[in-house]
Amino acid sequence: MMQRNTNQFGPSGSIASFGFRDVDAGEKAALVRGVFDTVARRYDLMNDLMSWGVHRLWKAALIDQLKPRPGMRLLDVAGGTGDIALRYRDAGGGPVTVLDVNARMLSVGRDRALDRGITAGMQWVVGDAEALPFADGALDAYTIAFGLRNVTDMDRALGEARRVLKPGGRFFPAV
Repeated sequence: MMQRNTNQFGPSGSIASFGFRDVDAGEKAALVRGVFDTVARRYDLMNDLMSWGVHRLWKAALIDQLKPRPGMRLLDVAGGTGDIALRYRDAGGGPVTVLDVNARMLSVGRDRALDRGITAGMQWVVGDAEALPFADGALDAYTIAFGLRNVTDMDRALGEARRVLKPGGRFFPAV
């Protein structure tokens, strides 16, 4: 069994998990971006193959739980190709912002939305879950799907989620 050596520290002063190895926490975001840069155009197909399509059932259940409404404002963090955001809009949801650290993933998502004729009600933002560019209490719902595992500082990301949600706002993670 592999044990993690918690006494090692990189230049940033801390270690983060990346796949099956530990890396300097300061390097993790760039490593995550690099992985998703290489798979952006094939990401949705990869999800289908790796999950045998089960991710589609999970996403349908998420939208059912979200109960989208026209006035609801959603932030989809690590939303890349816009899969959740497009389902949300199709179900009658209001404005949605897709935030991801990876511009290539967002580009794929934006193209998908445009191909479907969706030109309004969606915003595509390159950003970090640990430092969200939104006002306190600005959003009704926050989804992060499986992206939570890719953040470097989970406590900071969760704190940001709480900060941007309105009182009574809903948080939907999956890890």
